[in-house]
Amino acid sequence: MLRRLLPLVLALSFCPAAAAQQLDVWFIDVGQGDSTLLRSPTGVTFLFDAGDNGDGSADVVPLLQSLGLTDVSYVGASHYHADHIGGLDEVWNAGFRATFAYDRGPGNPPGTQSYTDYANTYGSTRRTVTPGQVLDLGGGVTLTCLVVEGRLSNGQTVNISGSSQWENSASIAWLVRYGDFEMFMAGDLTGGGNGTTDVESAVAPLAGDVDVLKVSHHGSLTSTNQAFVNALQPEFALFPCGFQNVYGYPKQEIVNRLSTPARAIPLWCTTEGVGTEGFVDAGGNVHLSTDGSTYTISAEDGTSFTCHVDEQPPAAPGAGELVVAEFLRDPARVSDNEGEYVELAGARVSAGVSLSSVQVSDLGADSFTIGSGILLQAGGEACLGADGLSSRNGGFRPVLVWPAGTFSLSSPGDTVRLRRGGVTLDQVDYTSAWPGVSARSAERKDLLGAAASSNFADAVSAFGLGDLGTPGESNDADITNFGGGGGDPYVEVITPPVRGDVLEMNWHAPGEANYLYQGFCTLGTAPGFDLGGAHIPGNQDQAYSLTSGLPGWFGQMPPAEVVYVNAGVPLNPRYAGLQIYALFYTYEYVPGQGLTVRAIADPVAMVIQ
Repeated sequence: MLRRLLPLVLALSFCPAAAAQQLDVWFIDVGQGDSTLLRSPTGVTFLFDAGDNGDGSADVVPLLQSLGLTDVSYVGASHYHADHIGGLDEVWNAGFRATFAYDRGPGNPPGTQSYTDYANTYGSTRRTVTPGQVLDLGGGVTLTCLVVEGRLSNGQTVNISGSSQWENSASIAWLVRYGDFEMFMAGDLTGGGNGTTDVESAVAPLAGDVDVLKVSHHGSLTSTNQAFVNALQPEFALFPCGFQNVYGYPKQEIVNRLSTPARAIPLWCTTEGVGTEGFVDAGGNVHLSTDGSTYTISAEDGTSFTCHVDEQPPAAPGAGELVVAEFLRDPARVSDNEGEYVELAGARVSAGVSLSSVQVSDLGADSFTIGSGILLQAGGEACLGADGLSSRNGGFRPVLVWPAGTFSLSSPGDTVRLRRGGVTLDQVDYTSAWPGVSARSAERKDLLGAAASSNFADAVSAFGLGDLGTPGESNDADITNFGGGGGDPYVEVITPPVRGDVLEMNWHAPGEANYLYQGFCTLGTAPGFDLGGAHIPGNQDQAYSLTSGLPGWFGQMPPAEVVYVNAGVPLNPRYAGLQIYALFYTYEYVPGQGLTVRAIADPVAMVIQ
């Protein structure tokens, strides 16, 4: 009986746990417009705006298709300007037909074709949002309406009748919650600039401190006022705006308001806008994923970073637990004030460290303090740059840009010091005799070693326009051994396979940093198979086929020499008692020999409960 059930068991047992455990958000690059897609852990989707006419077909629908979606559960219109609702009818016409369309209602409609197309397309599915209304997307994700047409969730009202931009002032603001994670998004909500009504100041205390802000009105001067920023205190902010847009978005004043020398945070934009300083050009769609405790921001090219939420900070780093991993002090292909960068690395072996409240300075007046809880595991790196536009900085994408004029690296000699709460975490005092001369960075060899010239080397890999360095990548010179010098690889079961829960494991591979690895589950250990001069004690059966390709179950072993993996286990009583085995091996490609297996972890038996 068990063998007859096996194909069904395997088809349903092993799936990426993240797909059922996280909220996903896509900030869609629709040029000079706005569109955001949310997908809850239960698969319910909410599309908030869809850009201008043509953007729905050109940008939104392709993303929906790439995600394997066949419909969207709900859509929302922040307000009725074409650059927000113009693409919504195109989404519907492509077959992605929402159950409900949430908007501000039929009152005071604009006489535009974009609005007419939207209203006619969604017709009876339209629902008027009310202040304080909560949309439950399932799996713990909720959206709470804080304001619509100036009417607040606390029962008060802001009179927007005299606003110079009434439609923008009428925007709907949603507070997204999942676990301890919170995000604010509000279309083109106004904050008093350019003769608009200040709605933001009344909404700000209702939102409170959030983790992520989707900046309103594309970074216009009409929005994101100082009182609003002070109340929300985001650790990450996203500008949706078009390349070389005619409005000059995002405005430099707004960038400077969000990221300051006292509280520098990652600011990203879907494009490079008009070349404003102080933010990162993500080069397209930006993906956010969160489990409610941490969240990860990713660009399409793989540039990413992970933050902890405000409520769950790790222990503060101690001396030597956060270090300078690399720095480029004298780029040759671009000017210093555009091409300089400093890369930080986690060096706490047992757990991650946070960059929150870490001051980066020299011994003089140059300094800025990081206001974002960027998490770095042992060996994990975060590249901080003087400029965030790869078209201007020599061809790299940092995760954070330090505020203009706050920090620079002197070519002959200078200091890069990391401090937190009066504790010096690391201090690099370099001179002209150090590695890292013109056109190449200085790379730290051993992240656990001293900040001495002998522990740094010249970079040898070219990036972007041709300077040498590894911004955002592991150092060429890295020899760090977080595993303590060897030992046998082994599987550590964190959470055993229980129906309706998640199988979680750590795969430890001492001495195997930077080598390739492959792991899998199997139904048996014999006869196994031969590969790369070794015998792998696991069968290439259906369990192997379904797990070996799961995200994280293969790749390059990180410097910390441990990999966390997981897989979802469905709630089905027929799976109880099924025995599976988990194992992994490391390998490399040797010239003239091909694939060579280096080390194999013993299979660990588990019984699904």
